[in-house]
Amino acid sequence: MASGLDIPWDIAWIDSTRFLVTERPGRLWLGSTEPGVTLQRVSAGFADLNLLAPGGLLGLTVDPRFATNRIFYTCQTHKAPNDVRVIRWRLSADRRSAVRVGAPVIAGIPFQHSHFGCRLLIMPDGRMLVGTGDGALPKAPQARDNLAGKILRVGLDGSVPKDNPWATSTGKRRFVWNYGHRNVQGLALRPGTNQVFNAEHGPDRDDEINLVLKGRNYGWNPVDPSGSGTYYQSVPMTDLVKYPNAVRAAWSSGFPTVATSGLGFVTGPAWGEYAGAAFVAELKGSGVMALTLDAAGAVVASAQVPELDDAYGRIRTVQQAPDGALYVLTSNGGRADVILRVTPVA
Repeated sequence: MASGLDIPWDIAWIDSTRFLVTERPGRLWLGSTEPGVTLQRVSAGFADLNLLAPGGLLGLTVDPRFATNRIFYTCQTHKAPNDVRVIRWRLSADRRSAVRVGAPVIAGIPFQHSHFGCRLLIMPDGRMLVGTGDGALPKAPQARDNLAGKILRVGLDGSVPKDNPWATSTGKRRFVWNYGHRNVQGLALRPGTNQVFNAEHGPDRDDEINLVLKGRNYGWNPVDPSGSGTYYQSVPMTDLVKYPNAVRAAWSSGFPTVATSGLGFVTGPAWGEYAGAAFVAELKGSGVMALTLDAAGAVVASAQVPELDDAYGRIRTVQQAPDGALYVLTSNGGRADVILRVTPVA
């Protein structure tokens, strides 16, 4: 569908045929599923992006009322102060520019030098989930008043939902939905259910796909046991010894990792055996993995999608479009990236 991009990060549809795409260096694009329509640059102010790799302009989602308010949201690494934050935007009527609207939906997600997250998902109840990285901060994942290493839940106006697990707290934990994560890269709602899954980077082993549960600990604690206070990754991705009630992964890569990234479900009878599967983008694995789930959300089978395996380099994002096709964003850098449109063959 498009080429010459430099690490496109996320894609979201504003109607049945048009979509927005974020590009990590700080570019926003408008595309269309109609044949022969090329990407158009959307003018927007990104002077405050912190481009410390792999940061920049990251996750993207569109307001459920976009048809009337033209609002969408992006997640970015920010400078002065250095943090990760979610920004609210309004697209112009001619779709050529966008301006920021109000204060950030949420800000103050800290980082040291890496592991920024940041995937966005608006739920049917109108609340937004924000998947964050631990920011390479050793105590952050288990510290509930630190927004790094979490899945957050926030109102689209920046408010604290009253049914958040620690909503009555005076600290930042009032935004926390669950905690104990290393680097959340994917979030997706399973169609026809209330099940949400996240894709998460492990260290040298155990990338994970997790069922997202309220108020639970996912067991990542990168604190050096020697007491040095340094960031220490030779610990279990889900430490069931230290945290016996931590949530076990629905799927884990073991060794080696594949660097799981974007996550999306594929629906529709045209997809045959893939219908209902979770498709997981792989950066290091350079492909897309299909996961078959049972009704409870347990993974019962996994396989690489052969047409996308080791064919296009690193894969960042996979999302199904309103027309049923699968859109795939590569993540190779150097303006070598593409947007692919993948359709089932009868």
